[in-house]
Amino acid sequence: MKKLILSLAAAAAILPAQVLAARLQDPQQLMAMDLNACGRPVYPAAALAQGAGGKTTVEVLIGELGRANDVRVYTSSGREDLDKAALDAVRNCHFHGVQATGQAPTGWLKTQFVWIPGGAQKTQAQDAALLAGTRKRAEAGDPVAQNTLGAWYQHGTHVEADPAQAAAWYLLAAQAGNAFAQNNLGVLYYRGLGVPYDQKQAVYWYAKAAEQGHGWAQANLAWAYQYGTAGELDMDKALSWLTRSAEGGLAEAQMRLGLLGMQRAVSDEERTAAVAWIARAAAQGDASGLVHLGRSFELGLGNVQDDVQAAALYRKALGRSEGRAELALGKLLVSGRVVPADAEEASRLFQKAMQGRLPEAYHQYGLILEQNGDLDLARAIFLLGAKMGHCDAAVKYVEMQPNQETSAGDIDAAFALRAQWCRTRPAAPPQL
Repeated sequence: MKKLILSLAAAAAILPAQVLAARLQDPQQLMAMDLNACGRPVYPAAALAQGAGGKTTVEVLIGELGRANDVRVYTSSGREDLDKAALDAVRNCHFHGVQATGQAPTGWLKTQFVWIPGGAQKTQAQDAALLAGTRKRAEAGDPVAQNTLGAWYQHGTHVEADPAQAAAWYLLAAQAGNAFAQNNLGVLYYRGLGVPYDQKQAVYWYAKAAEQGHGWAQANLAWAYQYGTAGELDMDKALSWLTRSAEGGLAEAQMRLGLLGMQRAVSDEERTAAVAWIARAAAQGDASGLVHLGRSFELGLGNVQDDVQAAALYRKALGRSEGRAELALGKLLVSGRVVPADAEEASRLFQKAMQGRLPEAYHQYGLILEQNGDLDLARAIFLLGAKMGHCDAAVKYVEMQPNQETSAGDIDAAFALRAQWCRTRPAAPPQL
């Protein structure tokens, strides 16, 4: 198993152009360059203040799409915050150079982060050297370097953000046939960043990259056909491109294909086939896939009803789904269908879900507060949920008013009318 070294205070040296050319098809060397091109991990404030350093060795499993399918600590630095920062850095890195060779490595590879307090000045100098070397290769016509430089200008990495410069570098790489740059340029046209807003140009470049098998470009092209953003509405083409992207392993495409299938399904067989795509996304650790797959087990849609399996999937997505996994698991716990870890687990989950601004989380947490006798806080929580448009929270807020004759003025009158409508609204059918 090969080992990569990435130091916070001593990044890998810039390869001369002739050496780069000789090693162009070596995924191991390109992986080291990819790591250097990604954003550096943020030195945890507590560790920096305490002068703590060390070495974290991380194992990474790179998938066919150039993403880190899984990461884990191989050797700890001795501090949890340093290890977590290292994991986050690798997890968020996209290995463009590796994928460009078509030889994505299989198996677990190692990389080491060396944490040295006070090494910022040296790191800045090496970042400047990295930028200079990448720019030199880009100016010499290397499309991988051109795309990398474009990404840096787009996101403000190592340089001041400049969408126009990003578009210029993407264009050079795209014209040379680089699929990553073609898709990136399409995104800029779609958003009108650095180039005029032009949906047709966006679709043109998406199609160029999609034909080369770029998963995101295929998904973007599918979106354009699904919603007619380039003037052509064609659901058959949308499903065809989305399927190609999903079959290529893009979790987001698998999710979209699965959810589309569930919306269109009219039989158990069709629901089972749709959920199978969601399961493939979940198998990659995709948080949305885990939540929706858990929901399918909870409801018995596309899977045999299984609360324990649903809870297990929700737990895997905790902290990664903007509160949706916390909300779903919390509701299972308060229903009594799954045994909580302790008496306060559901309350903690709903509070975390509230951080994701999920209106139902406010309603559920308010119910717990009401049950515990904390009526003033419960009423305040219900009010927050009601203001976010949650019907049941509005009903509870109105019911808990000490004087229902608009004691708080017009706001209560407005919620009283909404609560009246909410009480008579038809129940929505269960869905993923």
